[in-house]
Amino acid sequence: MGCCSPNFREAVHEQEVKVNKKGSDHIPLAAKMAIVVITAGGWLAAYLL
Repeated sequence: MGCCSPNFREAVHEQEVKVNKKGSDHIPLAAKMAIVVITAGGWLAAYLL
């Protein structure tokens, strides 16, 4: 189906609705904390070395 298809807008709209229903992916709190600890450790190591 190309951009000139009469059903193109409808198909795009349906895809947008499907994506919006999924919602946004959230990073778990434990993963966020791990990223912060690793980053802070890297900064500390870079500062001390």
